[in-house]
Amino acid sequence: MPSPIPTNSIEGKLHAATRLPAPRAEFLAALRGQLAQQSRPPLSLSVQAARFFRRHARAALILVLAGLIVSVALVGPQRVLASMRQLLGYLPGVGVVDQSAPLRVLVEAVSLTREGVTVSVNRATLSADRTQIDFGVAGVPLSAYPAAEAVTGCVEHWHLRLPDGTRLAADAPVPASVSQATFVLPCIFNTLPGAAPEDWELPLRFVAAPPDLVVLPIVEVTPPIVPPATATQSATHAPVASPPAATATSSPVEESLAGVSIDKVIETADGYILIGAIRLQAAGAGQAQVTGALVLRDANRQTVPYTFPPDLNEYDLLDLEPGDVPFSLQVAGAGLAFPLTFEIPGIVITPGDPQARAELTFNAGPSPQPGQEWVLNRPVEIGGYALTLVSVTADSLNGYSFSFEADSSVYGLRVEVDGHTALGGGGGTDGQGSFSRVVSYAELPTGTLKVILSNLTLASETQFWQGSWQPESVRSDWAAATPATVCLFAEAIGQLPTLPAGLDGRALLSELNPQQQIVLVGLDGSERQVLVPQASRGALSRDGLRLAYPDSEGITIVELATVDTTALNGLVGRDLSWSPDGTRIAYVSAGSAYGVFVASLDGGDPRQLSDLGYETIAGWSPDGTLLYYAIPSASNDGFLLRAADIASGEVRDLFVLPNSSLKAPMPAVSPDGKWIAYRGQDSASLYVMGMDGGESRQVIAAPSGDYPITGIVWGPSGGLLGVSLNTLASRDGEILLLQLEACEAYRLPTMHGELEGLLIP
Repeated sequence: MPSPIPTNSIEGKLHAATRLPAPRAEFLAALRGQLAQQSRPPLSLSVQAARFFRRHARAALILVLAGLIVSVALVGPQRVLASMRQLLGYLPGVGVVDQSAPLRVLVEAVSLTREGVTVSVNRATLSADRTQIDFGVAGVPLSAYPAAEAVTGCVEHWHLRLPDGTRLAADAPVPASVSQATFVLPCIFNTLPGAAPEDWELPLRFVAAPPDLVVLPIVEVTPPIVPPATATQSATHAPVASPPAATATSSPVEESLAGVSIDKVIETADGYILIGAIRLQAAGAGQAQVTGALVLRDANRQTVPYTFPPDLNEYDLLDLEPGDVPFSLQVAGAGLAFPLTFEIPGIVITPGDPQARAELTFNAGPSPQPGQEWVLNRPVEIGGYALTLVSVTADSLNGYSFSFEADSSVYGLRVEVDGHTALGGGGGTDGQGSFSRVVSYAELPTGTLKVILSNLTLASETQFWQGSWQPESVRSDWAAATPATVCLFAEAIGQLPTLPAGLDGRALLSELNPQQQIVLVGLDGSERQVLVPQASRGALSRDGLRLAYPDSEGITIVELATVDTTALNGLVGRDLSWSPDGTRIAYVSAGSAYGVFVASLDGGDPRQLSDLGYETIAGWSPDGTLLYYAIPSASNDGFLLRAADIASGEVRDLFVLPNSSLKAPMPAVSPDGKWIAYRGQDSASLYVMGMDGGESRQVIAAPSGDYPITGIVWGPSGGLLGVSLNTLASRDGEILLLQLEACEAYRLPTMHGELEGLLIP
């Protein structure tokens, strides 16, 4: 019996790459049918010649592979891999590229608009091994997508068509001799047939990359990685077992199940990209899982802000064992005190007894309904561990959700219903012993069901894995990485001063803990008033006399002086915004019609200004003639701000909010119409930009998105800006006030929640 080929060797990689799966029976049957329908030509000279060349081509291929294997054996697998990786570089905005051939790029961005929908090819990078196309879509109405989860829209992928008609699959390399191609998008992903324009074709032209297109080298960190079990702290990287502390040697290394290493470094224009992994103490010993935020500190134990490069695939660059977790992060170089220390909380998940099984039954009845719950509290033992099946719930997708409680060392298990083949599954855990498993079927099983439990998995106690890194030579010529206009680094919120005495006012909050409710509270924490229990996302009129909030019956108005309510029946929507004079309310419809609407409080049909359904309202012009809202831009670089004329319905595109969140920028126009504030791409930074489209200014910076912003509200004058955000210390929401002109920030420690409005006399 031949010895197995090690998959982590170069021979193993070659073997895995050339091994083909067995063809499916239905494929073979179809192929036989196609061949049977084709006429067989006589065995001509050309056919004999083809057989000759095929036979000798196979022989030549065998010789090439043999030579390659011999070369690998002589040179060494690791040196071959290292040589291959020397051809790789990092191109910001693109990722890792093969430099064995000159790079090519798109001459210019190309866009096409049809029926209000825009498709834009913004960037193309052509390397020896692949083609990367960056394209975006904007203006597709929400009505074009499936309304039910069980329905699937378009799944056809884009491709390139070359001038000779050749079709290239997405990401396939374009031959060096080809300088033009057509980008073909059969349909927009997940849209229903005929609901949005189809068969998009955009002509592309490629040229050699300009000389100023710099591909950054990817540098190996030396010395080589030290196994965590025997590692000691070094200047380059040191896996350590201790929890966060001033030194990394406060507890024995042997107690750690994993450690952190930095394997590769990319030096950017203003700092570093660090590429590494959480590595298990022994290969195949389980799976590392991060349970909290990575904290990066400098030599002075100060927190260092970082971001995650979105275009970097660590798996292309690292040699990983099963269970290792790769990561990459980017830091600014200015002012760093080395070494940098990584602190990552996590657990190691390992399999329990692979033979352990348990069985139990429950009666789902003849016709279980979605949402129906069976509270069982059934004890069960598997692999020496005691569990409790707390409940079973039927969901709307022909599935059951099984909820368990167990000791915190139990991470999960596999759940099957005997005699029924599952189509899919999922689940989650709180890390404290409570976990769930969801199993879905083509048809929901009924009657008395036998439930089989197996594949028990266990989790270690939470550990703090550490490592450190510093460059071989420390540079002192970095330009300031962060503009001086940044008023606040989010990790310093705990040290902010409280609001100075004499500033009177109130804040409207959506409290989520211990229960959801809309409250009005003084800035000093006094005069707290619950306005609407079990509600959230309210909007306060400019004069502070009325509250609007969405509920199940529609939009409801509350007169704060009398607490009288008026339901605007038939108006169903979100993202409410009062006009400056308080006579109208704008909202994004969640009813049968999609888009932005403006409704007058004195009755009459609402005016529809857009028809997408995923807009986010930014505010009004000071005179109330314009309503601002934002939509995702086809350029993929942020949300596009639009202005809609209330009287005529005319809509104008203004500008893209640079660096804005691609999911929820929460744009807010100041009452004087001069500024717009919005949330950044990491959901934790805050930017302010002039409504004339001038340069944006970062006001709040945060490390890695660990402080997500949940609310942005202007004060009445436009000089004060209120912000709510979740912090590591308070997940219920901190409230801050910023004085932008003086770049000062204050903390309101007596209130928590999501900020919805400010009333400051």
